[in-house]
Amino acid sequence: MLQVFSKSPIPISFTGFLAILDHISEGQGHFIPIHSLLASMVARSWYPLIFFRLSFGKQDQLGIMVDQLSQVSGLDIHSSPDEILKTAKSYLTKRQGVGLHIAQLATFVPYRFLSPFFSHLLRGLEDWKVNRSIRQLAEEMFTSPSPCLYRFHGSPLQSIEIHPEWYEYLQQHLSILTDFCLWHLLNYLQKNNPNIPNLATKLFAPVQRDLRLAREFWNLVIQEKGQLHCIYSNQPIHRGAFSIDHFLPWRFVVHDALWNLAPTPRAVNSAKSDCLPDLSYFERFARLHHEAVQIISKTRRGDRLLEDYLLLFRLGQISDLTAISYSTFYEKLSAEILPQVQIAANMGFTTGWKYNA
Repeated sequence: MLQVFSKSPIPISFTGFLAILDHISEGQGHFIPIHSLLASMVARSWYPLIFFRLSFGKQDQLGIMVDQLSQVSGLDIHSSPDEILKTAKSYLTKRQGVGLHIAQLATFVPYRFLSPFFSHLLRGLEDWKVNRSIRQLAEEMFTSPSPCLYRFHGSPLQSIEIHPEWYEYLQQHLSILTDFCLWHLLNYLQKNNPNIPNLATKLFAPVQRDLRLAREFWNLVIQEKGQLHCIYSNQPIHRGAFSIDHFLPWRFVVHDALWNLAPTPRAVNSAKSDCLPDLSYFERFARLHHEAVQIISKTRRGDRLLEDYLLLFRLGQISDLTAISYSTFYEKLSAEILPQVQIAANMGFTTGWKYNA
């Protein structure tokens, strides 16, 4: 099984095989239209590349095509997987512009999966003869005692037919093979996206966030203190009437750790969106959190609400956390957040955002 990954660039090989596994998991039968396979590869790559701004490497052609599709299709970063898949299929059907570019993968992807089955027969063959030979050999081997993974149908390429024995094997080992592909793809992404947090969760469409704990935290702070002011606009923050802002954008960190969150008026949060704030706001942000920790520590819910801070500061007791001076608190929080600001900026997140009334 491992041999099918030996002849293709990692993003294309593992994304392509995941597209085949997706088809099987959906019970769509032994035949896979080539345009559906390519569209699934694009859809699977959309969220890592477009939503989460990761890189498949400078030489990766799939990433270039996905980026082109994002520029011309009208899809936005929040488009659903079904919308992305439908749009990619539409452009492939038209075979114009980016659709024509994506279609060019059909001359590469389905052949490279099969070439390891015939490596001894293809050795020394001129490049322009390889694809034709693979099609012929796949047809001949399909009915042999040791069949290859699939054969081709249609002219020009229209679909692949997965051999019944291989189809059964892939069905039985679907979960293991999916995890295997994702693991290798993740390792590849780690090499091309060093120091980026939570890469494993950035392989998929984002899940719906649950900010109830953050709302409970800041509502309790407001209840005990009386009133807060927005760190960006200085507008008053009232209990139960605020949005939750991620100082480091959620699309970058993909977590809701309380030490990265701050209450803001809804209009301010909407204006900031996924931007990185100007670092002149950081001192206010740190003071807000230091004060909030002191307030929450005196309530009955402190053990639950301060867990993120205990993990960040590597402390076991709330008393140790509240004993930290503001200067030490500031240094630790800045050591965690500020380097990530630069990494996010390098990924293309807008920097230096300031509130403009």
